Amino acid sequence: MLVIDSDKVKAEKVQMEGAKDTTLQILIDHPPAPTFIMRRFRINPGGYTPMHAHDYEHEVYVLDGLGEVRDEKQSIPIKQGSVVFIPPNEVHQFRNIGNDDLIFLCIIPAKSP
Repeated sequence: MLVIDSDKVKAEKVQMEGAKDTTLQILIDHPPAPTFIMRRFRINPGGYTPMHAHDYEHEVYVLDGLGEVRDEKQSIPIKQGSVVFIPPNEVHQFRNIGNDDLIFLCIIPAKSP
């Protein structure tokens, strides 16, 4: 068993081109977790992740704030308690549209297919 104080995990600025005012904490990584990686994102007001795609799925749970998740055709509002599934290779972006930080957990496979 492993217990981690998430407040003590270093937050790093998302460096991907097209990101603005977004930080990432890797809460559980591989190793020790063999199957999934748990990450916590924090997007400041007006910030966003880049519009991008991966060859793996994402499961997202919104902890706090107001935002939207976008693809190439639509924008869907998200808020505390929203759950988002993003299939592999789907272009997506998260944007903070509120006045407070948008905070969410993002679970991805530990190994890409």
